[in-house]
Amino acid sequence: MNRIILIGNGFDKSLNLPTGYSQFLDWIFLETLKAIIEKEPHAGFPGSTDYSVENELFSSQINRHTVVWLKVLVENKHNYKYYLEEREKLKLNNYFNFRLSPKHPFVGKLFEFYGDNGWVDIEQLYFEELKQTVASEIENFNSIFETIKGKLSEYLEGIRNEKNNVDTLNLYRKHFFGNVLHYVKGYQSYEESKTKPDSYYFLNFNYTNFLREILDHAPSEILNNVIINNIHGQLGDFPIIFGYGNETGEEYSKLEKQGNLFLENIKSTHYFNSTHYRDLQRQLGEPYEVYVYGLSCGLSDSILLKTIMQKPNCTQIRIFYHAMENKDSFRSTLMNISRVFDDKEDMRRKIISKKEIDFIPQLNN
Repeated sequence: MNRIILIGNGFDKSLNLPTGYSQFLDWIFLETLKAIIEKEPHAGFPGSTDYSVENELFSSQINRHTVVWLKVLVENKHNYKYYLEEREKLKLNNYFNFRLSPKHPFVGKLFEFYGDNGWVDIEQLYFEELKQTVASEIENFNSIFETIKGKLSEYLEGIRNEKNNVDTLNLYRKHFFGNVLHYVKGYQSYEESKTKPDSYYFLNFNYTNFLREILDHAPSEILNNVIINNIHGQLGDFPIIFGYGNETGEEYSKLEKQGNLFLENIKSTHYFNSTHYRDLQRQLGEPYEVYVYGLSCGLSDSILLKTIMQKPNCTQIRIFYHAMENKDSFRSTLMNISRVFDDKEDMRRKIISKKEIDFIPQLNN
């Protein structure tokens, strides 16, 4: 028995790292404000009351009275939500003049999704926008999306984790390297066996290196059986894969007929830039169990998840979840996994029942 551990953004976030979608938007917003402030004309410059600034994603118009307010936002690192709330209050002020206009409708929609949405929701949003894009606009859309991917890489490269130590690993060790669970019919429950997996194969959907940093603290006898596959690329190593990964259905077939430019950010067209996908396929030739660790299992990765979960060699699936005060993420992840399976009976046979000890540690608590 081998173990394949699917690592999603919920893992990075559990380390108290700002890798959430809205945190990325906050960074884009503050970087845009900094550019506006830097372009502020000096006093006495002709026409210096109002001025305009552009960057790759936004164009803006502002006056020198309002830029003072922007400086306060930047100095205090206020987020985009705070900006929206304060802007509504300042609209009634005659001295207030600030317009921030996205250069492409998709950029505006990204900020409309600000809040609790995750990366998989944004990849779905990308696909919806792609379906509505006409041939004359596809190059512009691809260009904007490349800019966003570049910004994402820049943002993630600036995040540093200062919490990595042996104590940190101990919080995750029982999950990653614990014994295999077996269903005990007499007790009608899953119980820990005395069996260890033959190997631990981490399929990392994140672009960051925090998983590697933590695993480096594991005992050597475990590390000898550990493999990490950064299936979506790695910062500073392989270009990141960010887009959409469900190549089924009539809607996708229509995109294929419109030409290669419409498939530029479909994930499967990028998997073969490295051997990561082929390496994964080799792991699926022997019996394995699947651990879902901080991955929402949304439609954006459904083809890849089908490949892993529907194979007969996949013996069981264990869901680790984020436990909050009055709810947890187990059921939402389970429903997403249900959409992956064509054979629901096969899914029910493989899913391990929810266990109280399977909540993902949260270092901010």
